[in-house]
Amino acid sequence: MNLQLSGDVSDESAQAIGRMLGAQSIISGNLTNMGTFYRFRVRVINVETAAIQTQVSLDLRNDEQVAFLLGGSQANLPLATTGGTTSIGNLIEGTIVPGGNLTEKLAWLQRSADSHNTYIVVVNANENITPHVFQYEGAINITIVLRGDNVNRTVRLRSNGTMFTINPSVTLILDNNITLQGHNQNTGSIIEVNGGIFIMNTGTTITENKGGRGVNVQSGTFTMNGGIISNNGGGVNNGDNFTMNGGIISYNTASNGGGVYIGRRSTFTMNNGKISDNTTTNGGGGVYVGGTFIMRGGTITSNVAEKYGGGVNVVDGLLGGIFTKTGGIITGYNSDPDNGNVVKDYSGTIARRGHAVWVGENKRKEKNAGAHINLSNNNNENWDQ
Repeated sequence: MNLQLSGDVSDESAQAIGRMLGAQSIISGNLTNMGTFYRFRVRVINVETAAIQTQVSLDLRNDEQVAFLLGGSQANLPLATTGGTTSIGNLIEGTIVPGGNLTEKLAWLQRSADSHNTYIVVVNANENITPHVFQYEGAINITIVLRGDNVNRTVRLRSNGTMFTINPSVTLILDNNITLQGHNQNTGSIIEVNGGIFIMNTGTTITENKGGRGVNVQSGTFTMNGGIISNNGGGVNNGDNFTMNGGIISYNTASNGGGVYIGRRSTFTMNNGKISDNTTTNGGGGVYVGGTFIMRGGTITSNVAEKYGGGVNVVDGLLGGIFTKTGGIITGYNSDPDNGNVVKDYSGTIARRGHAVWVGENKRKEKNAGAHINLSNNNNENWDQ
């Protein structure tokens, strides 16, 4: 108990206590607040050799039950959702990474990052960096938290390519006060998830990457709890698993899926947030569905497509997309000419090709689809003929 209260609970100190007690093994662990969830890690250390005999990492959703067990209440949870965005009340804890600038801090991580640890990278000034890959040979389950100091800091991409690539066994969290900015000529995405985990929280922005997407999920998981993805060559390209709990995806432009492009065998779940003011030269001003789109909440509005599906374009057919809407709002030009999703060509000509949702000529939604309107491309109810 004295050891625990002292705060000196490293593996080395635990090993020393184990020797004094005559123990063969020591079990130690820690609980880290990751915002939307808690990460619980446990390891068993051999006292004589200091070798890790086994280790387990478990993610626990930050819900009412966890809050009660930690001596709080649901009202005191770190996550508070207001107006479609998610804010983090408590800072994520971890090891502060040393270095004079971001490049030095990323280099320190390459040399020193160890398995099952969380590292905090604080950006103290606006910076320009070259593409960087988060990958640590021989280490697993590493979490990197990137945040600005007391004011918002902008990290700009100095050259062509992907600013940050997240490889397996790495979690990158954009936490607060940070803007990642590309440039007009860049054809790579700002973030590429390549087998890892990407989490975006309130107070963060991904922007000005006109030649490429803001986020490209090649494989792995992207969870958007808040923040803004705007003014890119497409907002999110999802090839695996994307969940939107809050935040805004807006003013992005792509040939298909101005806001979100859902590839085959991938899933996009929208629980909250807003997808608005995106454009496409083909289909899906807001969302292009080639895989699975599950809409439970949030708003899709003011998006423009030149051909099909101002709000949502679902690819129909044997290898087509799957769309299920049980909540949320999708606006349509026929109900809201001022702010509704709309299909219109470059000359401004309006076409009745699914202002809100397009699956096909006989399955389209031109009017608003409110939270009470359930839609699915495998049923024949609630569609405008």
